[in-house]
Amino acid sequence: MSESNHDEDAAADDNTTEATEARQSADADDGFPSPDELIGHFMQETALWPVFIVAIGSGGTLGAAMLVLAWVDRNPFAAAALLLVLGMSVDVVIQARRKALYRNIAKLVALLWCSAIALAGVGVWTGIAL
Repeated sequence: MSESNHDEDAAADDNTTEATEARQSADADDGFPSPDELIGHFMQETALWPVFIVAIGSGGTLGAAMLVLAWVDRNPFAAAALLLVLGMSVDVVIQARRKALYRNIAKLVALLWCSAIALAGVGVWTGIAL
């Protein structure tokens, strides 16, 4: 009789251990996605592209304002901000080349810079930024 109780206790401990491990793996899988994964979803899901385009346009507008203030108005504070943002962008690109963790973030940063340069060019070309 003591052997059957011992076997039942061992089976209960195994079930408890398996349940705990299953919960931990489920918690790891159900966790909030990383920023790189979130950006990847916006790039891949066509239904989210309008939101992504608006975010790129908004960030590009801020970047264009920094570019215009730094180059056209010769504002030293805008130039300092531009250098800081450029340094952070270079760091993200370097990190993306080392690890696959930042690949989508690096793509986003490249899109933001392209948008900023394009919008600054349009602003200077149309005379709005002068």
